[in-house]
Amino acid sequence: MHIAICDDNVADRKHLERLLSRESDKRAGTPNILYVDSYGEKMHFLANPLKYNLIFMDMSSEPGIVEFIIEHLNEMGYRAPLVLYSDKIDYTQIPDLPDYVVHAKKPYIPDPLPGFLALGDANVTGHVVSLSVHTNAVLVHIPKYTIMYAIEDDSTCRLYLTGGKTVSVDERIDELRQLFEPYEEFARVNPKSIANFKYVSTVIPAALIMQDEQELRTPILRYREYKLLKQKMDELD
Repeated sequence: MHIAICDDNVADRKHLERLLSRESDKRAGTPNILYVDSYGEKMHFLANPLKYNLIFMDMSSEPGIVEFIIEHLNEMGYRAPLVLYSDKIDYTQIPDLPDYVVHAKKPYIPDPLPGFLALGDANVTGHVVSLSVHTNAVLVHIPKYTIMYAIEDDSTCRLYLTGGKTVSVDERIDELRQLFEPYEEFARVNPKSIANFKYVSTVIPAALIMQDEQELRTPILRYREYKLLKQKMDELD
């Protein structure tokens, strides 16, 4: 499960990180490990919020910052649970909050966390993860499971999707690598290409053969690594 902590109080943010680390330790040996990212300001968080299955939030350094964030989440189609922790600001007084918002009060304590994490687990089960990219400066959301691979050339970067579709995006390959980084099925296999190993047909010593027969060149020294990654993805399927 991917979790975001949005809190502009550094001490509180670090404390919640520690609490969630303990909860993640309890899940050792299961597929339900917690991957936690922390943010102290809004714009880095809003770069790719749709990857999160659960958000903990208390942002009070600017007037209206929480309302600003929620408005943008709504525009992007966010629907996972968001736990608003009231402290200096009573977030229960904000009108017309979306139904995915859950209220709590600071301080951060261990007791309610398993219940909140259960909401995130339910979102993992039923959530279609989308990646937010730009095409001609317009923000679009592409379901992760439809992306087979990405290739950058001199003029543009393209996502190759299932069903033979392609999408030209404004992001370059380095930016796409950062978007794909949380997801273990994706790997940057050469300076210009990223592959989704769920759609790799064959791994040969110096290339990947994708299911649409596209060949992506790879370093021969990473042959074993990519064989193991494909095997892992095949076992997950």
